[in-house]
Amino acid sequence: MNLTTSAPADNPFGGSEGGEAVDALWVIMATFIIFTMQSGFGLLESGIVSRKSESNVMVKNVLDVCLGGITFWLFGFGFIFGPDSSENVNKFSGTGHWAVTVDVENEAATYTQMFFHLSFSTAATTIVSGAVAERVHLPSYMIFAAINTGFIYVFPAHWAWGDGWLGQEAFFDFAGSSVVHMAGGIAALAAAIILGPRHGRFDTKGAYGMSSPTNVILGTFFLWWGWIGFNCGSTFAVTGGGWKIASKTAVVTMNGAMAGGLSAVFLSAILYLSHRRKYILDITFLASGILGGLVGVTACAPIIRPWEGLFLGFVGGMIANGVNELLIKLKIDDPVGAFGVHYAAGLWSMIATGFFAEKIPGIGLAPEDGVFKGGNGGLLAWNLAGCLAITLWSGGLATIVFLTLKYTIGIRMSLDHELKGSDAVEHNIHEVPKPQERNHALGKTVEYPERESPVHVQMVKANNFAA
Repeated sequence: MNLTTSAPADNPFGGSEGGEAVDALWVIMATFIIFTMQSGFGLLESGIVSRKSESNVMVKNVLDVCLGGITFWLFGFGFIFGPDSSENVNKFSGTGHWAVTVDVENEAATYTQMFFHLSFSTAATTIVSGAVAERVHLPSYMIFAAINTGFIYVFPAHWAWGDGWLGQEAFFDFAGSSVVHMAGGIAALAAAIILGPRHGRFDTKGAYGMSSPTNVILGTFFLWWGWIGFNCGSTFAVTGGGWKIASKTAVVTMNGAMAGGLSAVFLSAILYLSHRRKYILDITFLASGILGGLVGVTACAPIIRPWEGLFLGFVGGMIANGVNELLIKLKIDDPVGAFGVHYAAGLWSMIATGFFAEKIPGIGLAPEDGVFKGGNGGLLAWNLAGCLAITLWSGGLATIVFLTLKYTIGIRMSLDHELKGSDAVEHNIHEVPKPQERNHALGKTVEYPERESPVHVQMVKANNFAA
């Protein structure tokens, strides 16, 4: 959310007069925490994919920030918050602030705002990286990352938070259930469908397993803690009563995550007791449940009650896992469950906001009350309209980008490269063969299998280049 559009002239963050320094520090600290989510995404995604591709997934998360960050600085931020004198143009897009450079003496808050929203834009792109894991051609993904972060994502962000057409109506998305998560989730689905499943994914049982379940859990923790900065930082101020909103947001966010995890335990218990599974708790279910619960409260954390956060988080976790299981039935290969966690749970959060939203006395925040709190349904209607617009925009443009890449430079690795693994093919990472022990009459011998040394590989490459 962006509070600067309604902020008093003496504090561009929306806090109290003279509190700009404290509010700026709050936003910068929250942004730092949000950027640690990139580590969480990387750990979770690399842990879920097979061992031969785990480093490649981490690399894509780094490139999301490197490449997408540059395009966001060059023109993405301007499309969201650039000042414009034309009211009609401003409803669709901001203009100005290209290659963000402002007078630090009088407009330093713009730098803080740009830094904060850079973290949101790169998070939206990173959602896609897991859905295309183990078979996407890296150069094609790099092009998509730059386009999505600096162009596709930013227009819905302006509509909702930059005084665009949604922000001028009874639409409310506090921290990005639709703008970030639905946008990233629908782009992930489009990419997964166009790419097709990994070789043997639905033909060979057990063809793909987690390379590191520990990293999946560790990555989930990173994302969980990062989400606190994501949601609480969206208050954009702690002075002038902003700390009160942030405090409530923190509790609701935690409740959503905890209830989402509980939903995974509940669902796994049903499958175990009904003898549909022979083990008690599925790790990917737990991770998706927690993240689905977090997405489920992201749109409305400060304007619902803590017990409602539990309910929304529980349902969000169930929806995330349910939709991901549906994709498997449909043979759509989304390795990390990005669509269920981000799009489906995000849609639930936006719908739930239309029912449970409650204006905070003395602060307001929500444009109107939800249906269950005496509202007339306007908030629900505009949230649905916004979800539809964001789905069509983000999903449509992502489809165009991936199809264009598919029929030009190609988006999928060759079968041979896919079987070798993206780590080896795209990063020259080769697993060191493990020593083998052999028993014989005189005792035990340890043999080290022969392999080409990295130096030898580089010499072969050089000779081939010279030829």
